[in-house]
Amino acid sequence: MLKKLRLIIIIFSLISGVSVSAGDAEARTCLDKAIIKENTGDFKSAGEEYLAAEHYADDPVLKVNAIQKASECYRKGNFLYKEFECLESLLNAFPSSVDFAATVQREYEIATLFYQGKRDTALSWMPWIKDKDRALETFEAVIKHAPFAKFAPEMRLRLGRLYIDANKIDEATKVFRDVTRMYPKSEEAKFAEFELANILLQKARRGDGDGSYVRQAQDAMRKIIDKYPNAPDVGWAKESIVEADQIAAKRLYGLASFYHRMERDEAAQRYLNELIVAYPDDKISTEAEEFLGKMNQDYKPSGIEKKEPYTVKYKLEDMPDEKEKIMIVPENSNGKWMLPIEDLGLGKKGDSNTQKDEKGN
Repeated sequence: MLKKLRLIIIIFSLISGVSVSAGDAEARTCLDKAIIKENTGDFKSAGEEYLAAEHYADDPVLKVNAIQKASECYRKGNFLYKEFECLESLLNAFPSSVDFAATVQREYEIATLFYQGKRDTALSWMPWIKDKDRALETFEAVIKHAPFAKFAPEMRLRLGRLYIDANKIDEATKVFRDVTRMYPKSEEAKFAEFELANILLQKARRGDGDGSYVRQAQDAMRKIIDKYPNAPDVGWAKESIVEADQIAAKRLYGLASFYHRMERDEAAQRYLNELIVAYPDDKISTEAEEFLGKMNQDYKPSGIEKKEPYTVKYKLEDMPDEKEKIMIVPENSNGKWMLPIEDLGLGKKGDSNTQKDEKGN
């Protein structure tokens, strides 16, 4: 019966001069099924039927409408990633047929939910099993569509943090540099500068053959100290630059030791001199002066008094008294209670009611 109905539709279309492809006819069948499922509240199945309609359809308008309806169903059913995939299809295949700005905005909202910890259910019959984290994937897609959107500074900063979590340090470094370059006066730029300085310092800790990482870390921290002298976290930069200086000083001392072993004392003395001049307050500079004195009898130690390294000082305050009534947990009730019981102050001396209860009156 259904085949005869389709045949009648095609013959009627040919007679009337309207061309309807077999694909479009199949698509409309899927649309009818999707509408029925959507009306019953089965949004996941409805979305699948709408996407099936898009697959069969030859008419571009029919395709766009089907994908849009699928995305609406997935949104109603709270299937965020499936909705995101539909929006991606619209932006990539039919950018001129949709409200581009609104579609990208919705993608950003979905990506933000993933960033905040939202996860789709992986299996409908096991709702406690969640899908994998989609935050990084969705943020990367959004930034390609809208690199200069109003929310781009915050989005790039979040993306950089996600790269750190994924151990994609080079990608994180690039993103943080982009934030500082593209939005130099924004609040996001400030946070990006701190993140970048921390990355460079950690790279310098792991080994820095030519000293480039430690130099970049020193420059980044000096900029932070100059730009944000009153920032709450500037103490970290002041403390960390001391560590960066120590790394640089040890590197110079190591180079001097290497060239001394190779019997190239001229080069060794040059590195030691550089260390003493650049880092006079570092403890290793004292060793460098002694080392230099052994190689060059004419060298006279500077005698400069070393300064104590900067350390962050924290103000310690007493913990405020607990004002709420104590909740006795089961394991601390000697088996008396199965559930937490609020301490109402019963059983105290002078409580006549309690004394009567204890006597069994």
